Amino acid sequence: MTTIVQKYGGTSIDGREKILAIAERLAALRRIGHDVVVVVSAPGDTTNSLLDDATALAAEPNQRELDMLMTAGERISMSLLAIALNSIGCPAISFTGSQVGIITDTKHTDARILEVRPDRVVRELQSGNVVVVGGFQGVSTAKNVTTLGRGGSDTTAVALAAALGAERCEIMTDVDGVYTADPNAVPTARKISEISFEDMSELARYGATVLKEDAVRFAEQNGITLHVRQSGSDTAGTIVLAEPTAPCPPVTGLSLLEDVELLTWERVPAAASARIGEFQDRVKFVLTLGSQTVVAVERAAMEELLKESDGSMSVRRANLLCVVGSNAGSAVCAATARAAVEGSGEELIAMVSEGRSTVMAVRPDGARGVLEALHDVFFPSSRSKR
Repeated sequence: MTTIVQKYGGTSIDGREKILAIAERLAALRRIGHDVVVVVSAPGDTTNSLLDDATALAAEPNQRELDMLMTAGERISMSLLAIALNSIGCPAISFTGSQVGIITDTKHTDARILEVRPDRVVRELQSGNVVVVGGFQGVSTAKNVTTLGRGGSDTTAVALAAALGAERCEIMTDVDGVYTADPNAVPTARKISEISFEDMSELARYGATVLKEDAVRFAEQNGITLHVRQSGSDTAGTIVLAEPTAPCPPVTGLSLLEDVELLTWERVPAAASARIGEFQDRVKFVLTLGSQTVVAVERAAMEELLKESDGSMSVRRANLLCVVGSNAGSAVCAATARAAVEGSGEELIAMVSEGRSTVMAVRPDGARGVLEALHDVFFPSSRSKR
């Protein structure tokens, strides 16, 4: 019997009708002979609401207690879905991340999974149950509840799929796949049928929200093919895998990352340099321009670096645009991208080209216009109605 792991995001499971519809689809998978594990996020804006409550009480909430609070939304979703499944005659049981053996490091609010001990899940599947798991959470080696950061339910699903040797991992969301750019920002964007792990992780790193970068990297490391599909639809989505069946195009897609700060030093203090090394994925690039060093970081990381600065640092807000694909890091692609930015009338603040990507920093106010201009250049055939 094959195992399928599905993950449903907060908008997909927000409301009784949506929960019942998901239950029917899961029951149908169980009837045709699949073992089914489903990972759920908190419903709707529950996580944001809980965070607002915490910060209203304390400007900097205790991180351990914040993790205890933030996992509550997923517990609501998992128990309601299990109740719905049982109500339609499909046996189901719900578990927290700690109950299914998701072991993490000790970092609160942004923990990393160290291992998964799926014995309890295996036993329940063998008993005929659909297993419903609260995403975004685990238990640390110090036996504290931890959360995996924004989008962590994707990582939960991939980690369980790897531990169970699942046939596939399906990320069910409110969009019908991965597009050449955010279709909400670029109406002419077109759906990508297959995309490599490498390109998908780069798009995720620079703002594509359909998948979390950690989840893509985890899937790549464990050989888990991802299917990105729209909840409640049977239409084909996007498959994320090691090597697409068709040749990789020179440019696969574009992404936009907002709320970035460009920190510029004439000389980076040793303490700040050490902190930069600790931030990992929150640092987007480090660029040397003559005697200056420019570091692009997420806004949340800037405050930490300010503490380590000796006063020689300047700060400028920017958005990052990323061009991704097999030839996207080439000099030709960089020149084409530069021309598109200049043609749109916007200032190109900084540019980094390497590997399979070219990343550009532009003013926040003009970023979406530049994104459309880049899309027109790299995907001219997408002007046709999709």
